[in-house]
Amino acid sequence: MRKQCVLALLLGMALICCPLSCKRKPTLRKPEGVDVKKNASLREQVENLRGLSGRIEVPTLKATTDTISAELSITGELTPIKSIIVKPLMEGTISFVRPIKVGDMVNEGELLAKIDDRDIEDEIEQQKRQIAISKETLQLDDSELTRKQKDLAFDRTLVSEGFMNENELQKTEQDLRRAEIELRQSRLRLEQEENKLQKSLRKREKVPIKAPISGMVVLASHLTNRTGASDLLNEEIMALDGTMVGMGTELFGIVSQDGFIALCQVNSKDKAHIKVGQKASITVISHKAVVVPGEVVKIAQLQEQKSHAYKVWLKIEKLDKSFTSGLFVRANIELERSEGNVVIPKEYVKERDNNQFVQVVKNDVITDVIVTTGITSGENIEVKTGLAPGDLIVASDKVLNRDQAIKPVELKKEKVEEVTP
Repeated sequence: MRKQCVLALLLGMALICCPLSCKRKPTLRKPEGVDVKKNASLREQVENLRGLSGRIEVPTLKATTDTISAELSITGELTPIKSIIVKPLMEGTISFVRPIKVGDMVNEGELLAKIDDRDIEDEIEQQKRQIAISKETLQLDDSELTRKQKDLAFDRTLVSEGFMNENELQKTEQDLRRAEIELRQSRLRLEQEENKLQKSLRKREKVPIKAPISGMVVLASHLTNRTGASDLLNEEIMALDGTMVGMGTELFGIVSQDGFIALCQVNSKDKAHIKVGQKASITVISHKAVVVPGEVVKIAQLQEQKSHAYKVWLKIEKLDKSFTSGLFVRANIELERSEGNVVIPKEYVKERDNNQFVQVVKNDVITDVIVTTGITSGENIEVKTGLAPGDLIVASDKVLNRDQAIKPVELKKEKVEEVTP
């Protein structure tokens, strides 16, 4: 009975207090150590009570598609498409028409030097005089033959009429044959003299030393690569002036400015990835760096004996006036290319348990997304699966806690540059 009375008393007190409590506006009590703004909204008070109002700001980047390529970087030098070593066409004493030095520009057909031709000119004059004499002799012999032919015809008439015997006629016939032989000999001598003259004239054509092509003068050793550095310092083009030279004497070289090719070297491992037709970005270093497009046009199949490397030739598709032979070049050959996939900085790709993943932000909460990657180029990497354009990526190389609520701060993504590895 006492227990029932106590329950009734408590129920009555609750009914009396209920209207009073229902009239009050609901409020959240401030916990100790938490600062609640005076006019804070209910949501802000809830976040404050949950410890979310002080959440960290995390830089994020919106995923976009781009083009990326894998490249192989090789080095070499600029080589002219056309070059030649100038040599005399005959043996003799050389004399230069004008001083020739390295760096001079010459035009095709320009007279640069010549071989002493005084003896040749003397021969030509002597042969011309001899030809004139031979022609006169030929004319006399031809006239003599005509006279002998008339004599034979007259003597045959005399024999037929009985005024001359056969023995006298035979003598006349023999004189005619001698005249024919002398005429043939005169013609042969004239032909021989004319051949000698033609030979001397052809020799005279070899006297002048002209520029075979237009271009810039270089040392002969620059094109042969057979001379050491000390020899290059002592090599003087004009030192040959007035000296005896032969047909094999290398006077100097000329390199054409019409076009250049990048001649590079690669090891056997890199050669396996290079194919004719691959595009390349070629940087030529002169007094400035000039970047031009190029293409692989030839790959050597045999190693160089000294370097054990393979030569690779790349066509230069655009010329610059600063280009000259021997300049250092770096060629970035495009081995593989991908378009249309997401490309992000490779530092944003993490790894855990042999899986690659990227942290993304969804509803202000960090989530781990497994990805598969492809081409790596410089600081960027291709993401084949796992990300879609528009996904918000955590722009950090640090691994943050999953399901952590954060305040994303979106960064503006710069255009992905294809950086040389």
